[in-house]
Amino acid sequence: MHVIKGLLNFKIMKKVRWIIQNNLIAENDRNQFQEACDKLSVEHVEIIVVPFSNELPEFPIDDEYENIYYGSTTLMNNIYEQLSKPAGLFYDQETFSMENYMNQWREHMLSYGAEFMTMKEFANKAYPNDRNFFIRPDGDGKEFDGVVIEYGKFDDWYDKLTKCDAVGLGADTEIMVGPAYNIGKEWRNYVVNGKVITSSRYRNNFKLSKSGEDIPEDMIKFVEDRCKEYQPHDVFAMDIAEVKDDGENKYFIIECGCMNSVGFYHADIFKYTEAITNYIETL
Repeated sequence: MHVIKGLLNFKIMKKVRWIIQNNLIAENDRNQFQEACDKLSVEHVEIIVVPFSNELPEFPIDDEYENIYYGSTTLMNNIYEQLSKPAGLFYDQETFSMENYMNQWREHMLSYGAEFMTMKEFANKAYPNDRNFFIRPDGDGKEFDGVVIEYGKFDDWYDKLTKCDAVGLGADTEIMVGPAYNIGKEWRNYVVNGKVITSSRYRNNFKLSKSGEDIPEDMIKFVEDRCKEYQPHDVFAMDIAEVKDDGENKYFIIECGCMNSVGFYHADIFKYTEAITNYIETL
């Protein structure tokens, strides 16, 4: 009887295969991916993705393996639209949006109280030309990077951006509009099942500044406390800002992101690969 119970509780580990884009990805990151997969004895396949194309490159899909994908936003959008939300794509259009984060984490969000509108609606406002705003897409489509801009310069900025063939960008693109904040440091945290697996500082006083050592314990605790309240997915990235508020430094969530296309800075790619592989193996 005990043997039967043991067999019923036995769970077969899934085979995992990483599908890794090898163009438009930093060579050092790609090499670390290869080393991590080799060390973990996990199969990996490299593919080439045509920028801004809706064509998926050829890669193996079979019942024996569960694929995990890493690459550009173009690749992830195409997989999301064409492959019926596979387990190895950690994304949901409904949950990965700034408006959703605001509703869930409220005052813990850096831009809590920001407005949501289309590009056209923002352009038609009557704000003073010298007023600064922080604007970014509402979703995780990466139509453009978040930017602080004077209102009077918005039209020129928008015209230049649309001439660069930005994916999906237009007058009806939904954006978040909020005040600009004086941010000290910024970190990216890589989360699996509510735990921070690895982290990297990526900015200090608005300048690129990468570090895998400057990772405060209280910042990690802040992230994991927020994960107890809500998570857009079991696997995701969370960016954190340190801001001086009422005379003291406080942490706020900047945004979250899809782990399939996230940048690494000085995060530990082996820990990232190992944690996500284990996650998929035990689903």
